[in-house]
Amino acid sequence: MRGLKRMLAAVAAAAVMAVAPAGAATVNVTMQGKNAFQDAKGQNAWYQTASYSLNGINRTAAAGLFRLSATGANGSVQDFLAFCLEPLETLTLPRDHSVGSSLSAPILDRLGALMGNGFSLVTGATSAAAFQLAAWEIANEGSGKLDLSKGAFRITSATSAARNLAQSWLNGITSGQWASSGPVTILSASGTQDLLTDIAPVPVPAAGVLLLGGLAGLGAIRRRRRG
Repeated sequence: MRGLKRMLAAVAAAAVMAVAPAGAATVNVTMQGKNAFQDAKGQNAWYQTASYSLNGINRTAAAGLFRLSATGANGSVQDFLAFCLEPLETLTLPRDHSVGSSLSAPILDRLGALMGNGFSLVTGATSAAAFQLAAWEIANEGSGKLDLSKGAFRITSATSAARNLAQSWLNGITSGQWASSGPVTILSASGTQDLLTDIAPVPVPAAGVLLLGGLAGLGAIRRRRRG
């Protein structure tokens, strides 16, 4: 039984990892309002200004929650919320994005922990900025220690409330108190920011097909063992 559980976990993981940008469904991402932080009514812009350094390159940008829309190939439109994963890129919209990411499994696991535990805590500008700072740290620090004052990515200027909150969430991930609750959805595109989203804007049939194929293979293996 334990071996079967490991095999099922491996098949599920393979299904998730197979959803790579090159072969995944594509959606056209646009802004809901006049800028990426506003909703369609021009309200609820949750962000703060922060300065940071990534691999020695300094930037100052708005850190917060994006309110975006995705249009699928069938014309269906879905609003969604997102955070940036590439602090040195400029958000250029509209732009086609693919569902998937080339980030490593440990990074995806940490982003899953952040989404699963921290997303529901985003209720305004300070917590939205904190979530964005934490997401930047995770996505750009690799498997190293999650410390906003050290490493490849570091904060040089931000409100103390947002910075302290972000670091407390990162500490929870590092200590294991915040564990991943499952795969995360990332929209990827060249020439603009990759996006960590709260929902999957479009279904990804390829993952389901792979999972079914893997389960069928497991069934065949079990039948051969019984025979």
